[in-house]
Amino acid sequence: MADERRIILINRTRIFISSAYEDALKGPRQTIKRNLEKSGHEVPIFENGDFGTWEKDTLQQCLDVVDSSDVFILLINEKAGNMNPETKLTPTYLEYRAALMKKKHILVFVSSYIKQQFDLLRREFDQLKKAYLRDNPRQPSSPIEPFEKWMNEQSKKDGMMKEILNKADHFIWAFLYDLFENRSWLYTIDFHKTEEECLKISSMLSTSFRSVVGYLSRQREIQQLEKQATYLANYTDFTINLMNVMNENNLITHTKDYDGWCRFLEKGISCFTEKEIIQTPGYNPICVNTISNCFAASLYRRERNLLSLVGTAGEITANEFYSLDEEDVYVVNAYNETARLIFFSEEKQTVYLTERFGEYVLCLHFRLSEKWSTEQVQAYSDEVECAIIDEHEHFYVFLTLLLGGREHE
Repeated sequence: MADERRIILINRTRIFISSAYEDALKGPRQTIKRNLEKSGHEVPIFENGDFGTWEKDTLQQCLDVVDSSDVFILLINEKAGNMNPETKLTPTYLEYRAALMKKKHILVFVSSYIKQQFDLLRREFDQLKKAYLRDNPRQPSSPIEPFEKWMNEQSKKDGMMKEILNKADHFIWAFLYDLFENRSWLYTIDFHKTEEECLKISSMLSTSFRSVVGYLSRQREIQQLEKQATYLANYTDFTINLMNVMNENNLITHTKDYDGWCRFLEKGISCFTEKEIIQTPGYNPICVNTISNCFAASLYRRERNLLSLVGTAGEITANEFYSLDEEDVYVVNAYNETARLIFFSEEKQTVYLTERFGEYVLCLHFRLSEKWSTEQVQAYSDEVECAIIDEHEHFYVFLTLLLGGREHE
């Protein structure tokens, strides 16, 4: 007999199958899993032990698996599963919301019969939802909230609505309406013919994959654009907030407003977040240390032959002034040399980046996550500067332009 060889695929598409734990869906879940795995996908389901050892918080464990998945397949039949009496939510619904929040690719398959009954309810639900929102300033915390009272009343009356509502758990109808509102397409499925219906599911996945295959060759470009978009959005917020502080405190004319400059610095240093210090980033990147967010800053301004303190940020004690002829003083050296300088206190494990801008000298304070000697900081001075400045270049340039562009009185 020929040896069976399994091809181990790395980074396979991970597909999460979500449904209520319903007898009518046990077989279909296994069939769908088996067929999708034949196509090379990874399809974890809880009843097969694919989630590993069960933790105490089993719901959170399921949500974690949703988070690590690429595709979310939701199966809906008659049963909603256990609904929490306080939150009026079910585990399956929470899994769906997690997939929605994480922007997973979602495919919803609903029993043909249940979908048909839901279509008869939808217009009534439209009116009920409008009435609910008209009477309540808040969105419902549970999808069943706007409809529960009406469904309970209808279930006590004889008529068509009672017959429809009793075809499934009440939460199912609310869940389907929530899916409809979120523009999730509801594909019908016959759970009695799962083998044949698996072709439909595979076809839907194929259509989904075809719609994105053209972007695979541009993956790096798209990731870079996404990163830049986030960076520029943060930059926009930063510049607006910093200009607001300047205008609110009128720092253009009130150059000696100490409290105003403190607020300016607090906002200004907020852009400097924790970054790795990378050796040889171009061809063999190695993280040698991590530099903290900027935890403090001081700003000095020249007045005759002195550098006078105009503002601080963070918990530091800064000298009120320095003479321009003092030696071994960070801010004085930076002013006299008109250069960006990096200093290090081995005792405090603090890096100081100082630079002159017009008549101002800015000093930024950073900590290192791992203990270094002065010699190590000197050896990695370029990498330290890169971690501080290059990673926050536009933020730093804007901050310093506001200082360097100011006229000395």
